[in-house]
Amino acid sequence: VELMAETYMFESLMVEFGNMYGNMTKQALSHTDQAWNAFEFKWHEFFSQYHGVWATSLITLAIHEIAYFGCYLPFFIADFIPFFHKWKIQPEKSNQFFLQWRCVKQLFVNHFLIQLPIMLVSHPTMEAIGMTWETPLPTWRTLAWQVVLFFFIEDFYFYWIHRLLHYGAFYKFIHKKHHDHAAPFGIAAEYAHPVETFFLGLGSILGPFLFGRHLLSLWVWLLFRMFQTIECHSGYDFPWSLSRLLPIWGGADFHDYHHMAFVGNYASTFRIWDWVFGTDKKYRQWKASSAPTSKFVPELTGVYAKKSQ
Repeated sequence: VELMAETYMFESLMVEFGNMYGNMTKQALSHTDQAWNAFEFKWHEFFSQYHGVWATSLITLAIHEIAYFGCYLPFFIADFIPFFHKWKIQPEKSNQFFLQWRCVKQLFVNHFLIQLPIMLVSHPTMEAIGMTWETPLPTWRTLAWQVVLFFFIEDFYFYWIHRLLHYGAFYKFIHKKHHDHAAPFGIAAEYAHPVETFFLGLGSILGPFLFGRHLLSLWVWLLFRMFQTIECHSGYDFPWSLSRLLPIWGGADFHDYHHMAFVGNYASTFRIWDWVFGTDKKYRQWKASSAPTSKFVPELTGVYAKKSQ
């Protein structure tokens, strides 16, 4: 009888806990939906007054710049704090000021003379395919699956274009510029030849153009894309890096090898396509070996890279 009473009491407590947790979850979702509705109202109010090609293009550029340099700031600060240097992938390489200043100058050329015109030209295309800024906005749940889908689309596109850029004249006259940094730092992500900026940039808008159809989808995706590209060029592999939590995520460790060895690991975000097509073979061999990071490993072409200076 006592055992039955204790069992009944335990079951009652579990039911009560379940009900309490369910109510808390519903309240949290309710508050989230209320906040989203308020945001939607403000969105409609703003775009009722300000819309058109210049408004959308300039806001898109502003989001890009704030996200790009904002995501780099923590890694920039880490360079000045010795505690974080133990997680630097190539600790013998320092991010010298002249390299970063050269990078910034090229970035302003690419951002304002290449990307901004693309944004302006893209506006009529966005309208033609039915992309809109109007309410109702896509829900946060819709935005979540869209961002995931956009990552996979961009990653597949990037893999093949990037791999092509490592062949012959494409590398010599276009992609080699990006490889000025054998030990990359965050903002080196978009340090590239204008032709490369154009063609790889198309991959970033492909997902929103095909499956987003709303300006908010593009902007939310842009925030996540900026974090991804800055992080994988950061030169730091922290214990809390996403690649340690999500096995298919490439991250800095995966992409840093590409800058060290100049080949392999062509995908932008995930490890999937390099594994499928065997272009991560040398990387996996390097990881399994005891070779220090300051020595380059054999290139996939069979040519041996030199020891880093």
